[in-house]
Amino acid sequence: MTGSNRLVLVALDAMEVSWLERRAAGGDLPNLAAFMRESAGFRVRGPWELLHGSVWPTFASGVNPGRHGRYAWLQWLGEEGRYVRASHPALAFEPFWRGLAAAGVRSTVVDVPYVPLVREPAAEQVIGWGTEDEVERESWPPGLLRDIRREFGRHPLGLDTLESLSGQERAAMARELARGVAMRARLLERLAGDPARRFAVVLFGETHKAGHYLAEACEVVPGVTNLDLVARVLRPLDEAWPRVLQAAGEGTTVALFALHGMRHQVDFSELGVQVLALALGKEPAAAVPRADLLRRLRDAIPDRVHRFAWNRLPARVRAARQAQLDGRVSAAGREPVFRVTHDIDLALRLNLAGRERDGSISPAEGEALLARVEAAAAGVRTGAGEPVYRELWRTAEHFSGPRAHRLPDALLVGSPELVRVTEAFDAAGRRLVNPMQERRNGVHTGRGFCYVRPGTGVGLDGRAEIDARDFAPTAYAVLGVPAPPGFEGKPFAGCAAGG
Repeated sequence: MTGSNRLVLVALDAMEVSWLERRAAGGDLPNLAAFMRESAGFRVRGPWELLHGSVWPTFASGVNPGRHGRYAWLQWLGEEGRYVRASHPALAFEPFWRGLAAAGVRSTVVDVPYVPLVREPAAEQVIGWGTEDEVERESWPPGLLRDIRREFGRHPLGLDTLESLSGQERAAMARELARGVAMRARLLERLAGDPARRFAVVLFGETHKAGHYLAEACEVVPGVTNLDLVARVLRPLDEAWPRVLQAAGEGTTVALFALHGMRHQVDFSELGVQVLALALGKEPAAAVPRADLLRRLRDAIPDRVHRFAWNRLPARVRAARQAQLDGRVSAAGREPVFRVTHDIDLALRLNLAGRERDGSISPAEGEALLARVEAAAAGVRTGAGEPVYRELWRTAEHFSGPRAHRLPDALLVGSPELVRVTEAFDAAGRRLVNPMQERRNGVHTGRGFCYVRPGTGVGLDGRAEIDARDFAPTAYAVLGVPAPPGFEGKPFAGCAAGG
């Protein structure tokens, strides 16, 4: 055993910091507000509003996406010329709590998405008890997920099927998410109160779904705003928070954090597929996907029925269907540049010779193609003349490492000033239409927060800003375990001298 310090990390997944601070200041969340006032505060920054699916693998690995290579639940594997789930061996990496468990630190990690299981005697980990992310439900030890369900209940949060929700349905969703928060808070309290468990991460995925569906500032139902519902989702955690802190004790470092946030915008990435068609010399109308038989059947049944059925399909079946949908008009692996799975911003991959199984173009030809996409996008305007796209974001300019080739080569980034785009026009006046019906109204930002109550003998770094890579070395520093080489981040907390 390496020491007695303990660390509890409480993640409010994708919780928008401005929403939390406004509801806390308004008196809706008094216990969380007191914790925020009395704790050290950091801003969390990162490029997660673009490659947002990489945020939790970056947290778990302590390195940038170019080194761990994960950015989505379904990824294109160039050498095999097909989509694979993130659990594919080619995308495996080692979460930082493996080293802690190997050092004898008993650890429990709950619902951190897109990361591998750590199978060590001192480790407990559950994936998919209650998450909106498309994950394969599993746990270590194998019976842990079953035991959590037996003690705390079957969680109401399931895989998000992107429903169109009325105001009443959004209010009902918030009630269900609050019920899930209450269940998770009870688990958190139990973990915080176990002195033998020196490290724990509990992720509240309920705030992630709330952000996607409650981002628009509006009265959702008469007398109830979107932020009233966000506060309703968080209230069970606020009520439990004093008990969580008491259970943890003064010797435990407790951090409440989010790695990214949310802003109001409706997905118009389907317009990007039409921009890609323009760059390849095709008519944009040819890139508008047409509903196949399964999609027409899905649209004909109530969302709750579809959600029930989708959540119970085998993971491999869900993955195969999503790959089919994403590849309908993009000719994945065949065109010189093609779309790969991603949401919000159009993700592009070059069909490079030597990298892709059926690669056909050189890097120079690929850059010329991206320049054509960029030029086509620059000419796309709304009917009022507003630019639809902000930039073509080239991944190689931001991330590097041995797995950078696993990532999209570029993202076509929409203008954040445009909340929704139903139609647009290219420089030649050709009409582009958005076939996406509004479902979610919130998209990710790259800003988060971290409030820390240091335990006895733990000191804090004087920085104002941290990023997702800093949590891994911080865990080692707080727990007094020598950190392995390779982390890119820097501890923001650790054992004080003589502590």
